[in-house]
Amino acid sequence: MRVTVHIPDDLGPKLKQAARSERTSVSALTAKAVEEYLKKRRKKAAGNRLLALIRPGAVAPGALEDLEQGRADDRA
Repeated sequence: MRVTVHIPDDLGPKLKQAARSERTSVSALTAKAVEEYLKKRRKKAAGNRLLALIRPGAVAPGALEDLEQGRADDRA
């Protein structure tokens, strides 16, 4: 999929340098960064859902399943 993005002028050279140092393309490095961001975002959302299920002194039904799903997302 092709996506066009605009980044700040000072970030472009840093991105190109990072891609060169990792011996990869700017596209591949950007895709990896976006993937990591989305994974982190999913993990945070799963944690927030889990916290919403927890009451003081009790754990709501389904909490264990949400925790296991978060762990599975980390492994993906």
